[in-house]
Amino acid sequence: MKKTKILSIAFLAIYLSACSPMKSSPKEEKHQLELTLHELQTNLDDLRHDINCFHTEMQIVDGKVKHQEDATQNLKQQHLEKLQLKIENLTKLFSEMENKITLFETKSHSLNSNFSNLSNHANETTLALTQHKDKINELEKIILKQNARLEDIAKVKTTLEDIVKTIKSNSSNYLIYKVKAKDSLEKIAKINNVTVDSIKHLNDLENDLIVVGQKLKIPK
Repeated sequence: MKKTKILSIAFLAIYLSACSPMKSSPKEEKHQLELTLHELQTNLDDLRHDINCFHTEMQIVDGKVKHQEDATQNLKQQHLEKLQLKIENLTKLFSEMENKITLFETKSHSLNSNFSNLSNHANETTLALTQHKDKINELEKIILKQNARLEDIAKVKTTLEDIVKTIKSNSSNYLIYKVKAKDSLEKIAKINNVTVDSIKHLNDLENDLIVVGQKLKIPK
């Protein structure tokens, strides 16, 4: 559309320069000139309008890009906050389980003391021996349960370590760079001593097109 109007203006200009006054009267020539100038003015007005519309569309596109960047940043922040909350909850659970283990060890020590006392008096009565064996069986069951709990604690600890490593790796593997005027992927890559392909891969870019104000992840 814009190219057509520009060509029309060019053709009109050529036409004005090529018109011969010998083929028409001055009045007709003046009338033809007025019509031509009017059409030229109309095309110029349309072209100005199209340029203004184009500028408006570009501003709208820039606004959408900024909105998308803000939304992405908010989602990332929410994700990190959720991970942090999970870590805090798991840490609290881990602390509670450690307290339970300490309490169990205290009870276990008490049971061991009882076991020693029962062993010293095992020959007193058959009933005392039977009771002693029952308590041993109970203690073995408690120990088995405690072993299972210790395995669960080890799994929780491993999970916590994996989460912490994931958070650290996500936040330390790249820098954020805001695109400025006259920037290009090649220029940005050269400044940061990285390759263009590494920037495109980290930011999921399919081509080299970037816009001013765009935030890019730069590998460290």
